[in-house]
Order: sequence, then C-alpha cells, then structure tokens
Amino acid sequence: MKSMFVGVLVLAAGLSLAQATDYRQAAKAAAALARLETVAQGATGEEKLLAWAKEVQARAEKSYEAKNYFKAAREAQAALLLFRAAPGEPQVRARVERPVPHRGLGMHHPYGPRGHALPPGKGQDPGARLAQRAPVAVDRAEKELAYYRAQDNLVKDLVAEAKNRLSKEPGRALLLARAALALISAERGF
Repeated sequence: MKSMFVGVLVLAAGLSLAQATDYRQAAKAAAALARLETVAQGATGEEKLLAWAKEVQARAEKSYEAKNYFKAAREAQAALLLFRAAPGEPQVRARVERPVPHRGLGMHHPYGPRGHALPPGKGQDPGARLAQRAPVAVDRAEKELAYYRAQDNLVKDLVAEAKNRLSKEPGRALLLARAALALISAERGF
C-alpha cells in the first residue's frame, strides 16, 4: 500500500513538472516569435532567402497555434537565421584588443601568459574563423540531413544552397546551414 502511494505521488510530481515544461517551452517560443516579428518588419535583401524566411515564419506561427512549442521555437530560429542571411555577407566585427594589466614577468608574451599557446580561434582574423566554421556547419547539416532522413524539401534546398555559396560567401553559407540544422531539429523533435 505504501509503495503504491509513493508511486502515485511520483506520478503526480512528474505530471506537474511536465506541465511546467510546457509553459517554459511556450514562453521560449513566444519570445522567439516576437523577436522574429521585429526582424521580419525591416527585412531586405535577396528575394529567394526572404521568401524562404517568410515560409518558415508561417510554419512557426502554425506550430505555435497548434501548441507544438518546441517546433515553433526551432522554426522561428531558422527563420531568424534566414532573415539574417538575406541582406548579404554578415558583417564580421573586429575584436578590440584590451590592454592587459601588468602582473609581472611573462604576461606580455606573444603566445599568452607563461608562454602557453592561445586557444584555437584566438588571435585570428574574424573572417578567417568564419571561413573555418562555415564548411564544418555545412558538412554537419549535410550529414544530419542524410542520417535523420529529413523529408522537408526546404531543408534539402537550404543545404544545397549553403554548399553552393561556401566558397564565395562563407558567412551566408554558415547561416543557411544553421537554419537547415534548426529545421531538422524541429522536424525530429529534439
């Protein structure tokens, strides 16, 4: 009798936690859709990318209305990435070097404090880092498309477009690949 009571108590606690998760997912999806609305109002750029972004935005709104909050949040993320890719090559912000306070010998060594090599990506040109990350993201999107057997034609088009733009426009290719990954995640549910 006691074990049955504990089981019912655990079940009730699990159900209350599951309902709280829905509210959190709903809040995240609502915030993502609100941000998407503000970005979509002033969006300009390449017509094909804007059309894809508006299509994904409509999907996100339908998913939100159907109370599929995770899918709505991921689709809103994908649409936001497409809206960011539409104007052109993303501006790479130059990193401002801050002066390092003098703390003794070895702090101003060209390889960092105590002569250790800097972490990967530090000290490089931001455009070079972008050129390194774009092929990795495109490759990952292509592999996830094959592995999860995504049925969405838009995902296939995004991956193909990212592959085509990889050498000329690595910034756009990176954003297109990330949008494809977000749509794959929305389709599979995790």
